Amino acid sequence: MKRRLLHAAVCGSVLALTAGCSSGGSAGANAPKSNYAAAQVTTAPGTKPLDHVVWSGDYRPPYSEDPVKTADYPEETILGNVCETVIHENADYSLGPGVAKSWTQPDGRHLLLELDPTAAFSDGKPVTPDDVVYSLARNMDPATASNYADSYRDVSSIRATGPHQVTVTFTKDNYLFVRYLGALGGAVVEKAFALKTGQNFGNADVGVVCSGPYTVASFDGTSSLVLRRNPHYWNPARAAKVDTLEFHFYSDNSALTNALTSGAAQGAFNVPPAAVTPLSRATSGKLYIGGEGSTMENEDLIVSRFSGPLGDVRVRQALSLALDRAAIAKTVYSGAADPLYAVAGPGYWRGNPALGRYEAAYRALVEQPDPEGAKKLVAQVPGANRQITLGYPAATPFEAQLAQVIQQTGQQIGLNIKIVGLPDQQYGNLFTDPKARAGLDSFLTLNYMEFPEPAVMYRSFALPYGVQDFNGYDNPVVTQALERAQATQDPQARAGFVITAQQQLAKDLPWIPIAEPRALVFQNSGVTGAPLTFAYMDTTWAAALGAP
Repeated sequence: MKRRLLHAAVCGSVLALTAGCSSGGSAGANAPKSNYAAAQVTTAPGTKPLDHVVWSGDYRPPYSEDPVKTADYPEETILGNVCETVIHENADYSLGPGVAKSWTQPDGRHLLLELDPTAAFSDGKPVTPDDVVYSLARNMDPATASNYADSYRDVSSIRATGPHQVTVTFTKDNYLFVRYLGALGGAVVEKAFALKTGQNFGNADVGVVCSGPYTVASFDGTSSLVLRRNPHYWNPARAAKVDTLEFHFYSDNSALTNALTSGAAQGAFNVPPAAVTPLSRATSGKLYIGGEGSTMENEDLIVSRFSGPLGDVRVRQALSLALDRAAIAKTVYSGAADPLYAVAGPGYWRGNPALGRYEAAYRALVEQPDPEGAKKLVAQVPGANRQITLGYPAATPFEAQLAQVIQQTGQQIGLNIKIVGLPDQQYGNLFTDPKARAGLDSFLTLNYMEFPEPAVMYRSFALPYGVQDFNGYDNPVVTQALERAQATQDPQARAGFVITAQQQLAKDLPWIPIAEPRALVFQNSGVTGAPLTFAYMDTTWAAALGAP
């Protein structure tokens, strides 16, 4: 699971939640209907080659070219085009052939990967089972410090079992792991080059050798990273049509907006909500606004310790009950979000065979804000008015605005919430260092996953060994349900276990869900092929770019 820090200007002060920004109200509501692309998963693939395209690489340059070193927007936007994954994730989140042409799971303990014998690295050397074994096993090596290590928790061995076959063996039944192989934790690197370069592997001056449709031509480490089309790419179906793809990193919302409207940049994912109105009016291209569930992003309030007032479930329930999620989505997110009533919301069931079951269970959790009912709950709890500290990333204006809204909501129902703005580094430490969380009762997060699977999202924070179980939450009902979900192959039966866990989590609220942002993608009129879902993360999405 990931979290992000956004640097995007929004309304500078907390307004009445029914009001809009002074510049003209809810940007999402003001966007032309033509901007909405709820039914689309991608723009039309490019049909003609292009010499050069500039794209937003998000809010900062990558920390490394090593695909497993950092899991955040810049790395995941770019590196999937360089280091292809074992299994390919399509724009609709379905899985297809990648370096592995096929895969089977004869039982819950074994996953067999049949590699494509034509797969080759950018230096012309073939991709071997030894390369794949090495690449996947790096995630289990503490010396690598892979950001995907937790995904490999149940893996006992990864072995070459044939001239083109790799077998992954699990310590217990696991039908969820296959999805991880479509993310950068399943990226394939050339073993010989990685061993030769050692600790320098992935550094800007050393780079990587992988099997994707692009290679890194240059990277100055600060403002520009240039990909070059791999002329020796092995898969004709995903061969690149753009010769050079240059990523710029816009930490300022105005700079990004100006680059896109002027045509200096031809595209961007993860467009800040405050840019919806100006980009909707742009003549250089089109802003696409996805529908409900077009991302797996989830804005949540994490309860980081149960020792204060939030340790009483009635206080957590009261705060959740008082939140006007619809107004938050309209005002804080400029209309480009939806109210969220479970952490794994609509984006997590997109395309799922059990969609109907998930949707019905989710809609049953929808509730209207009830401040009076919330006050009654708070009144039942002795000491509920003791101070609650809430942390948020100070450099992210819309998170600061949201923190103030939550503070005001708490005041309305008898809770004393102190909000604490944290610098980026200090905020980032909350996710890795228990000492950094010691002074906070709660903090805001915008989490995401690269693929839609609610069981995986819930496992991250609702299991006692989950990588994001920051508060020690441990409910046997939830644990049993999620363990059974992982061990269940049938999607309908798995949904039943996930829903059982979800219903209990909706009562216990170790995390309080708030909003689910929609996909915001801008594409210049001279370019087409960009996906309109979260599937640009970790995939070879840029291979579809080209002229209309």
